Amino acid sequence: MHQRFDVGVHHFLRREYDDAQRAFEDVVREEPNDPGAWSYYGICLAHLGQAREAEGALSRAVALSPANGEAWFHLGVARSLREEWGLAALAFRRSVALTPDDLVAWHRLGVALAESGDETGAATAFERALVLSRNGGATDAIPRAPARASGDDHVEETGEREGAREAKSWLELALSLLTLGEEEEAVAAYDRAYTLDPDRASRSLFRPMLKLLTAVQGAASPEPMLSALPGRPEGPSPRRLEPDDLRPEVG
Repeated sequence: MHQRFDVGVHHFLRREYDDAQRAFEDVVREEPNDPGAWSYYGICLAHLGQAREAEGALSRAVALSPANGEAWFHLGVARSLREEWGLAALAFRRSVALTPDDLVAWHRLGVALAESGDETGAATAFERALVLSRNGGATDAIPRAPARASGDDHVEETGEREGAREAKSWLELALSLLTLGEEEEAVAAYDRAYTLDPDRASRSLFRPMLKLLTAVQGAASPEPMLSALPGRPEGPSPRRLEPDDLRPEVG
């Protein structure tokens, strides 16, 4: 089964999630008490849009390894895909308790709390994410894909989340802060996203939303705050949202 696990990791890192899912399905069938295999299996299922099955697999992973903060994080993502916001918040709370410097997990917790109606808790989680970013913890706090729970050195620490994924999370944080009325913090988060992925940031809905919000609030002109943003003051019209834009990234 070790070879089959490594085949799954190989496909996973190449984003070949169908092949990876089949490999890890074989592993968990033969080794049902392997939390690392259940984690990978669940993440692959989430990538493939099978949220219910992903939640079941990741629930098994955290039951076998309750101190695995990364598995709790991905369980929260799977629950978010099913819009189980209260349960997602519980998973993200466990994740940040185990990995308190993971700003992405704090951000996801804020989203889940906001969606479940806890605006105060959401604001606290977003603030914590922003504090971590200002302290330079963003890069170091990015969780890694779960390693196999064994002594196999060649499958441990299998890589960080891509810069594009981090940029997307920063954009989501910026939009969430904007809806909470935290314009300055939202601009700071957008600035971080722009640094990581200028094209994605420029094509996002952030600028139009900021302009609309300032107009609705009766501001004389949104230009002072807009001019503080990096990039073109008037970027191209935002593209139509696709399904993948609304789906949280995992892995």
